[in-house]
Amino acid sequence: MRRYEGLTTTLLDNPRMFGFCYTQLYDIEQEVNGLYTYDRKPKFDPAVIRAINTRKAAIEEE
Repeated sequence: MRRYEGLTTTLLDNPRMFGFCYTQLYDIEQEVNGLYTYDRKPKFDPAVIRAINTRKAAIEEE
């Protein structure tokens, strides 16, 4: 979660960033970087992910 929050914060803090898409939502056979398990169960509290994703971006502050 620290890595995800760090990546998201870096992107949201950039005033030239208009949007981004995180594509590793779920684990798959050969990768386990997802926010959810292979069985689609959350690895982290969804409220924490929501709080990270819903904060204002730098572009919204201008």
